[in-house]
Amino acid sequence: MKKWYQKEGAESEVALSACVRLARNLRGIPFPAGLDDAGKRKVGDKIKDAVFDENSAVSHIFRYVDLESLRDGEAVALAERRLVKAGFLAGRNGRGLLVSEDESACVMINGDDHFLLQAQTPGFSLEEAYAEADRLDTILDKSLHFAFDPELGYLTCSPALLGTGMVASVDLHLPALADSGEAARIAANLLPLGMLLRGVGNPAGRPHGSIFRLSNRMTLGLSEREAVTNLKRIAGQIIAQERAARNRLIQGIAVQDTAGRSLGILKTARLLGFGEFLDLISVVRFGMAAGFLPKTGYGTIGDLLMRVQPANLNLEAGRRLTEDEEKAIRADVVREAFAGRKDGGAGNEGNG
Repeated sequence: MKKWYQKEGAESEVALSACVRLARNLRGIPFPAGLDDAGKRKVGDKIKDAVFDENSAVSHIFRYVDLESLRDGEAVALAERRLVKAGFLAGRNGRGLLVSEDESACVMINGDDHFLLQAQTPGFSLEEAYAEADRLDTILDKSLHFAFDPELGYLTCSPALLGTGMVASVDLHLPALADSGEAARIAANLLPLGMLLRGVGNPAGRPHGSIFRLSNRMTLGLSEREAVTNLKRIAGQIIAQERAARNRLIQGIAVQDTAGRSLGILKTARLLGFGEFLDLISVVRFGMAAGFLPKTGYGTIGDLLMRVQPANLNLEAGRRLTEDEEKAIRADVVREAFAGRKDGGAGNEGNG
């Protein structure tokens, strides 16, 4: 089965993915910070019993991963594939993960909250991500009985999440807006609207690969549906601005030359650092979307973005790689992905 990030979605030339997270807690039980390891394991057992009950409507969806039993490298690989938050890996005692076969849905158990449900989709598919998260949330609430206050909404460890307990986000590829400095201006204008636009991997400045994450900051006083609608509207405006900025940028022959040179490096490099890969693939992705480079499917690029990260390369190799070995294997994987791709070919997966 293909992973979710190996597929293409709507508006894939700008929108990489959408994600919806729902923080939930069990009634009458202290937040994880107030539990010892034994208490956390009891919460984990309660959640697993509900999910894998023979009458459960979701028992066939998930498999369970015991975070305590994983080696450090295996745990970091999960974070690289966005199945867990990086902070979730600190102090893994009593923590677990439920994950679907295609990795589009997962549940982090005993992080800041008892239960963090996550649904991810490729492209600009925020409604689909929300629908899946809401469906799983509704099913599991029937057996787990999440803590809810009629006035405050869902009770969460963080006051910032009171209300819906939801953080929705869209990852956007914004090379033109980043190059012009417009991304920073847009980010500043969004703060009063309860939206956050930050560079992925480098929140303080321009990130490697020009990937930015747009997310909601307000959860109290808005319904989940209203929050999703607002985020989708703002994301659509940013996508339109990025396209307009690209149309201005691609007029220059220097931009086309840079894109062609970047593709040449990816096709021939024998050593490739991860940061260098991100910068090069960003320029190539831009050139493909603009139409002056042959298209390799966005699903192929999405797969590379996950697969060539350091911990996942080590995991695939089955051992700890030296820095040069890691760079060499990354270069091999990237060259193979681009070999023989002249017109989209097998890399253009569509939505299937």
